[in-house]
Amino acid sequence: MSEILDVIQNRRTIRKYKSTEPNVELIRNVLQAGNMAPSNGNSQPWEFIVIKGEYRKSICREFYNFSKEYIPKASYIPEDKKRIMLEYAKDLGGAPIHIIVTYPNLEDDIKKGQALKSSSAAIQNILLQAHAEGLGTVWVGSNLNQSQKVKEILNLSEDRLIVGIIPIGYPDTAAPTSPRSNSNSKTQWLGF
Repeated sequence: MSEILDVIQNRRTIRKYKSTEPNVELIRNVLQAGNMAPSNGNSQPWEFIVIKGEYRKSICREFYNFSKEYIPKASYIPEDKKRIMLEYAKDLGGAPIHIIVTYPNLEDDIKKGQALKSSSAAIQNILLQAHAEGLGTVWVGSNLNQSQKVKEILNLSEDRLIVGIIPIGYPDTAAPTSPRSNSNSKTQWLGF
C-alpha cells in the first residue's frame, strides 16, 4: 500500500487532546499541505487563521453556548452520547490550537461554490498532513461557521466565510476505526 493511502485509511477524527502545543514548524507544515490543494484556475481562495489562548477560549465558549442548547434537543443523537458530546463541546476536546479556514464571499454563486470546494480540499490536505505529523484533528462544521460572534472574535471581514474550524493537537486517546462501506457500492462505471 502506498504511504498516502496508508495516511488516508488511518486518519481518524480526534476529540480529546493533550495540553502540549505542537510547535509552530509542525503547524506550518500542515498549513503548507493545505495550501497545496487543487483549486479552480489555481485561484487558491483559502486563507488560514491560527489561534490559541484567549481567541481559542472565546471560540470554545461560543461552541459550548450553542451546543448546550442544541445537543439535548437533537433527536438524532443517542441519549447515551449526549453527555459525552456536551463534555467535548466545552473546549473542543482541549485542542491547544485551532486552524480556521476561510474562503471569499463572492456574489457569483458558481464562483463562491468553487471557492468553497477548493477550500474544503485544503482542509482535507490539512487533516491528512496533521495525521502524518502525529497530530490529531477534527473538522468542525457547525453553527460556528455562520456565527457573527465568531467572525467578530476573529476580526473576519464580511467578504470572507468560514468553511471549517480545525482543532489540532496531540491526541490524548486513540480513536476507534469507523466502519466504511466499500467504494464499489458507491461507484458507477460507464462505458467500460
